Amino acid sequence: MDKEKLYILKGKCILSVSAFFLATSALFTAGNILKNNNSLEITTINITEMAKAPVIKKTGTINEKRKLIEVDDMEINKSIQNDNMITKIASLENNVIWRLPTEMGRISSYPNYYHVAYDITSPRGSSEVIYPVAKGIISGIYTDSAGAKIVTVRHLINGTYYSSQYVHLSNYANIYVGQEVDHNTPLGWMGTTGRSTGVHLHIALIDCNMFGTTDSCSDLNGFFRQAKIRYNQGFFGLGSVIYVPSSWNNR
Repeated sequence: MDKEKLYILKGKCILSVSAFFLATSALFTAGNILKNNNSLEITTINITEMAKAPVIKKTGTINEKRKLIEVDDMEINKSIQNDNMITKIASLENNVIWRLPTEMGRISSYPNYYHVAYDITSPRGSSEVIYPVAKGIISGIYTDSAGAKIVTVRHLINGTYYSSQYVHLSNYANIYVGQEVDHNTPLGWMGTTGRSTGVHLHIALIDCNMFGTTDSCSDLNGFFRQAKIRYNQGFFGLGSVIYVPSSWNNR
């Protein structure tokens, strides 16, 4: 037998032995798999579904990704709810109906039958800015017979008219009759114009339509008469609609 035929025979033998060992190994592995698992499941990957699923992480199954998406949505909703709650709280704070008329103040006189108003002093004196006690419309800017500079504001709250009067101002702010005002609109500065024993604000509040035409409070005399009537009925002005402390450092 020549060398060439000998080499061919050796090669065929080697291939036959290799094939035998490969087949034996495959059968042994399959036997172990069948022994440990009663059934085999073929896993397929749906490329289209994978492409449509939003990518939250680079690993994980589609179902896991969907769960992550749901959790993220819940967190977003919680965030929106929290933002809404903060907005509601802020809205409630901004919609406070009644406020004190000065940033700093101390009560120097309380309402009585002949003086149905609070007198308020301030360490700032004539530098203290006077603000409306509630949203409303300026109904009067005038000086009385004694020389007191006065501003009146009409308020319509929950279907009821109220009128607030700010007396003894040193100067008016840049305001006009018919102007809509709120808690942050300056009306003027604390003063001692008119019959006054010192720099202070005389603030009167009555539930009537001052300078209106539909009730007994249509002029100043009517306002004073109504103030005494309401005082006898237990209405003491600003203190009947809001807590008025003896002193304060902010509104």
